[in-house]
Amino acid sequence: MWLFAFITSFIAILIGGCIAWLLKRFQKEMDTTYAICAGLIFGLISIEILPEAIEIGDWVISFLGIFLGFILFKGLHSIFHFNQSEALLSKEKRSIRTGLLLMFSIAIHNFPIGIMIGTNLEAELTIPLLQTLFFHSIPEGVILFTVLMVAGTNVIQWLTLNVFVSIPVALGVYIGNYIRIEFQLLSAFLISFTIGIMVTVTVTEILFAAFKKSSTVKIVLFTFVGFGIMGLYLYVI
Repeated sequence: MWLFAFITSFIAILIGGCIAWLLKRFQKEMDTTYAICAGLIFGLISIEILPEAIEIGDWVISFLGIFLGFILFKGLHSIFHFNQSEALLSKEKRSIRTGLLLMFSIAIHNFPIGIMIGTNLEAELTIPLLQTLFFHSIPEGVILFTVLMVAGTNVIQWLTLNVFVSIPVALGVYIGNYIRIEFQLLSAFLISFTIGIMVTVTVTEILFAAFKKSSTVKIVLFTFVGFGIMGLYLYVI
C-alpha cells in the first residue's frame, strides 16, 4: 500500500506540474503568475487544509502548529538567505528558494496523510483516501511547479523533487500500517505546522515579490482569481 500511495502522490503532483506547464503561455508576467499562485495557496489552505486540521485536532493544536511553522520558516529563510542581500538575488534564485520552501512544507503535509491511509487499510476506506490524496495533490503540483518554472528548472529536476515530496506519503503509510492507531493530535499539529510555513512563504516570498513588480490593485485582483479557481476546483471534486 505504501507503494500505491507513493505512485498516487507522484502521478498527481506530476499532473499538476503538467497543468502548470500548459498554463505557462498564458502567464507572461511574473507578478501575475505569483499573484495567481498566492491565491491558489490561500484557497487550498482556507478551504481544505485548515478545516482538516481543526476537524481532527482542535484550535489550540492548530494555532500552535501554525505559530511553530512560522518560527521554523524564519530559521529556514535565514539558512537559504545566508549573507546574501535580497536586492542581489536574481528572479531565478528567489524562485528556487521559494520552491524549496514550498516543497518542504508540502512534504511535511503529506506525512500525516500517509499515516491516515496506513491506519485505515480496510478496502472501503483505502480507495476513498487514495482518491482524496490524488485529487488534492494535483493543485499542490500546480502551485509548486509554477514557482519552479520561474526558477528555470528542467524535467529531470521536476521528477527528482517530486520523488522527495512523495516519499513522506509512503513513509507515513508504512508507519501507520504497523502502529495501527490514530495519531489525531500529531496529524493536526503537522498539518497546522504546514499551514504556518506555507502562509509565511506565500506572503514573504511570493506576494511581496509580486507587489514590488506591479500595482496593488492588480495583484489583489489576480490573487482573488487564483483563490476562486482553487475554490471551484475543490467544490467540483
